[in-house]
Order: sequence, then C-alpha cells, then structure tokens
Amino acid sequence: MDEDSSWTGGTTRALAQNAPAATFRSHKVRIEIAEGTDAGRMVELAGPELQIGTGRDCDLVLTDPTVSRRHVTLRIDRDGIRVIDAGSRNGTTVDGLRVLDAFARPDSLIVVGATTLRLRLLSGTVDLPLSTRTRFGGLLGASVAMRRVFALLERLAATDTTVLVEAETGAGKELVAEALHDEGQRSGGPFVVFDCSAVSANLMESELFGHMRGAFTGATSDRMGAFEAAHGGTIFLDEIGELPLDLQPKLLRVLESREVRRVGANTGREVDVRIIAATNRSLETEVDAGRFREDLFYRLAVVRVALPPLRERLEDIPLLVEHFAHEDARRGQPAAVLPEATVRGLMTQAWPGNVRELRNAVQRTISLGVPWADAEPAAEVSVAHGALAIDLDVPLKVARDRMIDVFEELYLAEALKRTGGNVSRAADLAGVNRKFVQRAMKRLGLRDDDE
Repeated sequence: MDEDSSWTGGTTRALAQNAPAATFRSHKVRIEIAEGTDAGRMVELAGPELQIGTGRDCDLVLTDPTVSRRHVTLRIDRDGIRVIDAGSRNGTTVDGLRVLDAFARPDSLIVVGATTLRLRLLSGTVDLPLSTRTRFGGLLGASVAMRRVFALLERLAATDTTVLVEAETGAGKELVAEALHDEGQRSGGPFVVFDCSAVSANLMESELFGHMRGAFTGATSDRMGAFEAAHGGTIFLDEIGELPLDLQPKLLRVLESREVRRVGANTGREVDVRIIAATNRSLETEVDAGRFREDLFYRLAVVRVALPPLRERLEDIPLLVEHFAHEDARRGQPAAVLPEATVRGLMTQAWPGNVRELRNAVQRTISLGVPWADAEPAAEVSVAHGALAIDLDVPLKVARDRMIDVFEELYLAEALKRTGGNVSRAADLAGVNRKFVQRAMKRLGLRDDDE
C-alpha cells in the first residue's frame, strides 16, 4: 500500500484542534409559576428541550411534592412549544385537557401536580454553544452536526431521562446508548442490549421479562429477562420498531410502573433501570399505520436524539478513517496509513450503510492492500489471489477473519444486486435463511431494502 502521506493523521488532528467554537440558535421560553408552592417565580430558559420536575437535574426544579422527579418535557418545535408528559405519576394538563404530547397555545396554562405554569415562547433567539469535544464515548466527529449532538448528550448523561435515538442503520445508535450509560450516574451498573429485530416473536416476552419454571414447554427453570438483568443500570432497546404489537402494552406497563412480571408469574418485580430505545425508521409513521402504539411512542420519546447520517457530515471521514486504521495498533499491530487520494475518494461517497460501511471499506482497503476505488463492491470479487497483499505483521487468524468478512460482504452485495435488493430472494440464492442475511447486512453495513 502506498504510504506516501500521513495526510489522514495530520488533517484529523487539525480538525480536532481547530474545531470552531460555533453555536446553534434556539428560542427561549418564559415560564411563570401562577399557582403552587413556587407561585410568583418567573424564569426564562433556552431550548430546544427543557425538563421540569422536582429532580435536581431538571432545568426548572419545583418544590411541589405532587410533581414527579421528571414530570414534563418542553420542546421547541416548529416555532411552537410541545408539552410532553415524561411518565409522571399524576399526568399533565394543557388548558384543562390531560395530554401525553400536545402543542401549547400562546399563554397556555400547564398543570403539573398542584402547580400551574404559564408558558410563552419569546420572539428572540439565543446562541447555544456547541460541544468542544470531538469524541463522546465511541462516537467521533468534529463537524457542527456531531458537536450539536454531543452538546445534547452531555446534558442527557447527567440525567435518567428516557431517550429515543433515531438514526439510519450503521450510524452508531448503540454507541449513543453506551456513551450515555458510561458517562452517567449508572456507569457502575449493567448495560444490557436487547435487539428487538434479532429475537423471534414467540420468545421475545420471555427474553424481555423472564419466565417461571413450567410457564411453557422448555421452561425447565426460572429465568430473569433483560429488564431484571439491567437492574441498577441501563437497558438499550435496539430497533424498538420491530417490537410486536401484542407486546407493546406490556412494555408500556413496565415503563409506567417500573415493574416486570415474568411469564407464568402472579406477581411483579421492581426494576430500577434507565431506558434508551433506538429505531432506524419513523415511529410516527408506524403509529399512523397502526403498527406502533401512540402512547408507547410518547413514553419512549421523552427526549429524541437524531444522529446524523454520514453523508451529512463527510468532513468527519478523515477523523473516522484514522481511528479505524489505528484499531490494529491498539491490538499490538502496526498502524496503517491510508494515502491522501484514498481518503479523498472515501469522502466523495454517500455511504448508505453509514459509519459501519465506512469501517468495512477501510478494513477491506487495508486487508487487500490495494487503494480504495469508486467501484461496485461485487467487482472486487474478481481480484485474483496473486493480487492480494499478504501482511505478515498480522496474525493468520486475524488476516483470515478479515478476508472472510470481505468475501461475505462481496458475496451478499452481489446476491442483493442480482435480486434487486430483495432479502428473501438473496437468502434463497445463497442457501441461507433470511435472518442470517439480515444479521450479516447489519454487521457488514449493507442496507436492508426490504425494511
């Protein structure tokens, strides 16, 4: 491989050091406490999201004992104020109507517990600082888009607020959840991942909530589910849009009561968990289509984190490439340096598989020992054995595993191309089941066009 340039490393260090102290604009909300133990107070707070409750981590802390620790979320949306009940004990009303999620009118009266609030969206805007970080947990980025996300995550990490992460496949949804857990007050507790797309429908209830011995055929002993396993920590519900409709009310009850009932049990068990969910589809569209419960959506979307796709932050690619190229160095192997032309070529692509696809492209480039080029992945299948670079600095097992991943990605890409992106037909062509193809596509950063 051509090692004529250390452009990647130099450029990414410059990005990190010279990231502008940019800001993004948001409206302010004036909140007047008209009735309750804090009556007479008036505050002006900057959006885009505000938490109100008795918890010390809220933006507006109330002393009313009938108000929940995190009672309501205010979100500035389309030049209006959305009022979102955050799973409170006794609900939230807007102008006398109990709501889960509603827009407030100018001078609307909001009742939380025994406290009445009057809201007003101020006409001016304020500049909010972007994060100065270029890394948050496993997430990397010096772009304005990512530093805006980091600024939000920094605030969320200090809370137990339920979060819904919205992002395309391969963009890093699980990294968001891991970072919020690791930088939060529950970092010493377990972090449990439950992928709703990877568990069969008939086993999902048991996997989520556990079961008692004899509850069904094969239940030979009591078994805790994912929620109990996450007690004291965080549960990450990945691809929540895949949760079967009949299980959604059971999950809703857990969110409301913080209690799970194992399959076959007569009583519930308390669970103390932070809930982070993620989806690669629009849950609002799923609600409109009747495939997802509206009340569950509102319970999960207390705060929504929209992770930008890689095509909207191409300037982060050098930073990411350097990181991926140095992964071997962290395992004791020599670090690879990609030439400038290769990195520039990577920055011209749309990356439908996002960061995961980029990682695979970098690893493929390093493994094959040839410059990356703008070509159909399947075209690389024809590379002759003699053209492959054998890197003896890499152990045989590592090199073999890399080549297996490369071959599997190229094979599936060709199968999907031949079947017009139909996953079921591609699985038949490859002689494997559909779930295998879907899991491989997720792992390799290929797009599932059936979804």
